[in-house]
Amino acid sequence: MTPWLMAALAMGAAGSAHCLGMCGPIALAVPSYAPTPRARWFSTLLLNGGRLVTYVLLGAAVGVLGLGMRLAGLQQAVTIAAGGLLLLSVLVPGALRRWSPQSAITTGLGRLRARLARHLGRNAPEAIFMSGLLNGLLPCGLLYTALLGAATMGSTAESMLFMALFGLGTWPTLVALRMTGGSIGQVMRARLRRVAPALIAVVALLLILRGMELGIPYLSPMPAASMASGAACH
Repeated sequence: MTPWLMAALAMGAAGSAHCLGMCGPIALAVPSYAPTPRARWFSTLLLNGGRLVTYVLLGAAVGVLGLGMRLAGLQQAVTIAAGGLLLLSVLVPGALRRWSPQSAITTGLGRLRARLARHLGRNAPEAIFMSGLLNGLLPCGLLYTALLGAATMGSTAESMLFMALFGLGTWPTLVALRMTGGSIGQVMRARLRRVAPALIAVVALLLILRGMELGIPYLSPMPAASMASGAACH
């Protein structure tokens, strides 16, 4: 597994404290389709599976976007800029909040929340899965960080794998939260909150390093065109 894919898994796990605040109430609000431990487990897998599917589809979308940036010769500048913004968000918390989406985007998010609220009251398996799908679309700074990392992967398939590993990294905490009825200790939550900014800073530095194209395998590879021209010269 490459350092980038390991970073995706670790970022999901370390960012679980953020997930507890954003997705935790949804995980606790979604009912099981039957009052048995087996149904509780299955509904938990359906809920988190739906969210994982959304993350993978978002990974495919940013993978295509990343391919377009590479073809346009913009990926290097965009990758460095994205890393710089992420690093700024860690060093100066709240510095980017004033650039929150407005107008049509805000309206769309309001409709998304309303649709999610309708599904939260239903306990049919398909409704639980749909709640997970919609949950994956809710605004989340940690998710945006993961998508920035996924957009710099070498292919759409790698971008999808990056997001899948990120999503799986969040599973242990959210599954435990739902199965225990929300009794995850405050000490564990505090530890996760302390680790999350450090992981985001690491991803930011990796983005900057990748954008610099220093020829370091996996971390900062050279563009394929440059490698091909270099091989032709030899």
